[in-house]
Amino acid sequence: MAKATASSPKAKEERIERLRLEDIHLDTRNPRFGGTAGSMRNETQILDTLVGKFGIEDVLSSLAVNGYFDAEPLVGLKDPKGKGVRIVEGNRRLAACLILADDKRAANQQPRVRESQALQEQHKGRPIIEVPVLVFEESEWKNELLPYLGVRHIAASQPWDSYAKAAWIAQVLENRDLTLDDVIQMIGDQHRTTPRMLEGFYFVHQLMDEARFKPGDSLRKGRGSNPDYPFSWVYTALGYSPVRRWLGLEDLSEGKKKEPVPKKRLDDAEDLITYLFGNKSKERQPAISDSRNISDLARAVADPRRLQLLKRGKTVAEVIELTRPAQDRVISGLMDAQESLGSVLVTLSEGEIKTEQAKELVEPSKKVLTLARDVHSRIKNAFTGPEEDSDG
Repeated sequence: MAKATASSPKAKEERIERLRLEDIHLDTRNPRFGGTAGSMRNETQILDTLVGKFGIEDVLSSLAVNGYFDAEPLVGLKDPKGKGVRIVEGNRRLAACLILADDKRAANQQPRVRESQALQEQHKGRPIIEVPVLVFEESEWKNELLPYLGVRHIAASQPWDSYAKAAWIAQVLENRDLTLDDVIQMIGDQHRTTPRMLEGFYFVHQLMDEARFKPGDSLRKGRGSNPDYPFSWVYTALGYSPVRRWLGLEDLSEGKKKEPVPKKRLDDAEDLITYLFGNKSKERQPAISDSRNISDLARAVADPRRLQLLKRGKTVAEVIELTRPAQDRVISGLMDAQESLGSVLVTLSEGEIKTEQAKELVEPSKKVLTLARDVHSRIKNAFTGPEEDSDG
């Protein structure tokens, strides 16, 4: 007979317990918090972060008007020391319940407490004292809870962003007896982006541990769980072969290597982060303007001449222009000059310039004429050779 899984109705009914709010706890290790996951001092701080970072008004108003729907239980892991249940799925809903109940953990949310309780009273709602929780034992993490969370977190209708996914996967691999293939299979990652995200996560944290990357110094901001920098740019850049060769990265380590960059290439890895995001402390602007330029950056680091220009602070666009063939650069410049002079000529033809204004334009026009003659002479000499002096 097949074993009931966490997602089957029978298994849910058997596991659901109605628990009082004081017996359930917010998750201090919630990967949605990104780089701050695990650093929260207490549940008040966790609740405030949930409210500030992810918003809670929609859930709060729904609970105040409609009460708690038993069909949507929270998911929790029983504390082995008997200190209640830690909620691993549904922390926003729990935070809303705590605010509505004026729990001590919502001490900093008094305006929301008053507004939500007034709304609840207006709709004659009953106070929320206890809620349904799908409870798992610690020993059931791998075979029961983890697959359930994998689907909820990664493949839900409102999936987590890439950094939160990578943080969660890294946490799972570190704390549980699972392989990366186990995780890939449980979350249905058909394109195998998981190893790339995980390598990017380890890459960033290696540089942070080596004091070579401070997220707050990034001039290119991210969003979601990782607002300091766009995490997806990292693993996208690491996906290009020229970047991997430059950094001495081996084949994708499939999550087995927490320090993917060889020690002798850490300077280059630090440069890559600067090219991607800039550095506020070093007053260096990013070398690219958006994610579409990452492929151009990858080609640039493969060319020693272009790489040196990047190291000197040039942008990728400037590097490409400076290393274009001379003929292309001259033609482009001549076309720009021709277009600009054509525009000036149209303005002059329309008689918009008055006599006094024209006097001020004589000198600038002479300089343009001198430059044009010099350019023409140099191009002609390059083609025919220098002309001999007429009296020679």
